[in-house]
Amino acid sequence: MQSFFEQRGPRLDTSSPSVRHLQELIRHQSPVHMELEGGQSLQGTIRWQDPDFLAIQQERDRPLLLVNRRMIVLLRLLS
Repeated sequence: MQSFFEQRGPRLDTSSPSVRHLQELIRHQSPVHMELEGGQSLQGTIRWQDPDFLAIQQERDRPLLLVNRRMIVLLRLLS
């Protein structure tokens, strides 16, 4: 039987171009615009990603916002 620490969830597929592109946005702390299902939009920087969520920092002093990857309709770089 595996312990809690040995159990691992799905891994991020780093061979996927979209995952690699998001990693570049995270590495360079690039500001992004994101549109979600239902018409809501967000702006901020992506701090990290996992197979299910992206963590978005909208403002410096605000907590991270977790966005389910399946809810994202559009993600683009803000220049």
